[in-house]
Amino acid sequence: MNKITVLLDRDGVINKDVGHIDSIKKIEFLKGVFQAFKFLKKKNIKVIVVTNQSVVGRGIISSAKLKSINSYINNCLKKKGGEIDKFYYCPFHPEHGKGYYKKNSFDRKPNPGMILKAKKKYKLNSKNCFMIGDNLTDQLAAKKAKIMFYFKKKQSLLVQIKNILIRYEK
Repeated sequence: MNKITVLLDRDGVINKDVGHIDSIKKIEFLKGVFQAFKFLKKKNIKVIVVTNQSVVGRGIISSAKLKSINSYINNCLKKKGGEIDKFYYCPFHPEHGKGYYKKNSFDRKPNPGMILKAKKKYKLNSKNCFMIGDNLTDQLAAKKAKIMFYFKKKQSLLVQIKNILIRYEK
């Protein structure tokens, strides 16, 4: 199998989307997440998260607090044998951002900026990476970045990833 990379949205794919997450107390992992990350680590498949996080731009939490929430998620995954290799997040929002954060950033999905940064940094080949997300904005960003996209299904993340990877193992 060629070197595969999986890109994931965070809220709604890794953890339950409960609105603006401003505390680790609001993190509730979805079904099959720990098993999926352990499986990907065993297969030596890189995992990159690309997530809109206007909670920073709205002034709900600081970027340091967001990084601590992301670290908490990653530490939970590491304890179970998995890991996120890199987090990309966009703090900007064109309407609800405050001050500097009130703008339409090329990184904010549906724009492809975060995915393109990951493709460049990790020299990703469009044929060997795919994204799973739960919103139309995720799908549009992936399409603009020319990578395959799959909507998060109700089934376990592990089952969904295994079913997708079958297509790449040829």
